Amino acid sequence: MRILSRYILREHIGPFFFGLAVITFILIVDFILEIADLIIGRGVRASMVLEIFFFNLGWIFALSIPMAVLVATLMAFGRLSGDNEIIAIKSSGISLYQIIAAPLIASLSLALLLILFNNYVLPWTNHRARVLGAQLGRTKPTLGIREGVFINDFPGYSILVRKVSRKGPQIEGITIYEEKDRKIPRTILAQKGNLSFSPEGNSLTLDLYNGEIHEVDQDDPSKYRRLTFKKYTLTLRGKGGGMGRVNREYRGDREIGIGELLRRAKAEEKRIIREKMAINNILKKKGIIPNEQLKEGLLKQDPKTLSLIQGKERLIESARRRKNSYMVEVYKKFSIPFACLVFILIGAPLGVMVHKGGIGVGIGLSLGFFLLYWAFLIGGEELADRNLIPPLWSMWTPNLIIGGSGIYLLIKGVKETKFLSWKDIKLRLRKLVGLPPSGGPSSST
Repeated sequence: MRILSRYILREHIGPFFFGLAVITFILIVDFILEIADLIIGRGVRASMVLEIFFFNLGWIFALSIPMAVLVATLMAFGRLSGDNEIIAIKSSGISLYQIIAAPLIASLSLALLLILFNNYVLPWTNHRARVLGAQLGRTKPTLGIREGVFINDFPGYSILVRKVSRKGPQIEGITIYEEKDRKIPRTILAQKGNLSFSPEGNSLTLDLYNGEIHEVDQDDPSKYRRLTFKKYTLTLRGKGGGMGRVNREYRGDREIGIGELLRRAKAEEKRIIREKMAINNILKKKGIIPNEQLKEGLLKQDPKTLSLIQGKERLIESARRRKNSYMVEVYKKFSIPFACLVFILIGAPLGVMVHKGGIGVGIGLSLGFFLLYWAFLIGGEELADRNLIPPLWSMWTPNLIIGGSGIYLLIKGVKETKFLSWKDIKLRLRKLVGLPPSGGPSSST
C-alpha cells in the first residue's frame, strides 16, 4: 500500500507544479502588462516596480496553490483512469477511498502550511505592497489619472485631464467643476498644471497655469463672471487626499494576523455593547422601557433624543460591519487553505469520470470550479459585511457545497453507480416540460 501511495503522489507532483505555473501566470498577466507600462511608458524605476510585483505574489500564491491542487488531482486521476490503472487497482481489492487517502493527507499538510503562510507571510507582503504603492503614488502623482476620464475622488470636485505627462507631474487641458460649498458650480479651465503632495501626504496640491474661472453669482444668478489667471493653486483634500500618504504603522484587515484580527473584532463587540447600553440608559431616563413597541412613536415627540439614539444606532451598525470584516478575514485564512482538501474530494472522482487527464481538461475544469468557489467567497463576504449572514458561514459555505458535491461523486464512484448521461438528462428535461420521450418509449436497464 505504501508503494501505491507513493506512486499516486508522484503522479500529482508534475501536474501540480505545471498547474501552479500556468495559473500563476494567468493571475499575473494583467499585472505584467501594467508593469511594462509603468517602466517603459511612465518612467518608473524598474527596481521599485519589480519590488511591488514581488510583494503582490503573496496573495497570488495564496489563491493559485489550491487551484494547482485541483489541476494535479484532475490530471493524475484522469491519467490513471484513462490507462485503466484505476480498474486494475480496484480489482486487487483496494477501494477509491484508499486510493485518495495519500493525496488527502498530503493536501492536509499543504493546507496547514498555507494557514501559517496566510497568518504570518501574507499580511506582511500585503502591507509592504500597500506602502510601496503609496510611495509610488507620491513620487508619481499622475499615475492615478486617466486621460479623458473624469476624476471624482475628491468630494466637491470633478476633474477632467486631456493629457498626462508620462515622466513627470505635468498635466494639460484641465477642466474642473467645483461644487464644494457652492449652490451653483463654477468651472475652472487651465492649459496646463502640476501635481504635488503636501509634506504630510494628506492633501494634493494642483498648480494651474494660464486659465480661466467661470462662475455665476451665488446671490444673483443673472450675473456671470469670467476671471483669467496666470497661476492658480487648488488644494484638494478628502477621499483622494490620502493617495500620497505613506503610513507604515497602520495595517488594514488584510495586513494583520489572526491574533490582531480577533483583538480588533473583540474591541468592536465591546463598542457595540457599550452603545447599546447607552441607548437603554437614554430610554430609561425618558421612562421608556427598552425594546418597547411604542418607543419610536414616543421618541418622535422628542426629536433631539431620537437623533441621539439614531446616531448611536449608526455607530453600532458601523462597528458591526467592522467586526464582521475582521471575522471574515479570520475565517478566510482557514477556509481557502482547506480548499486543498475540498478540491481533492471533487477532483478525484471527476478525474476518473473524464478518463483522459489532459492539461486542457485539468486547467479548464479547475478554472471553472475555482470561479464558482471564488464567486461564493465574494458573495459571502459581501453578505457578511451587510450583516445578512454570519462570517463563519460566508467563508465556509463554498467548502461545504463543493466538498459535499465531491463526497457525493466519490460515493457514487466507489459504488460504481452510473452517473446521469446526456441522454438521461434530455429525457428528464422532456418529462419536466411535459413532452413525450423522443423516439418512442424507452426501457431502462
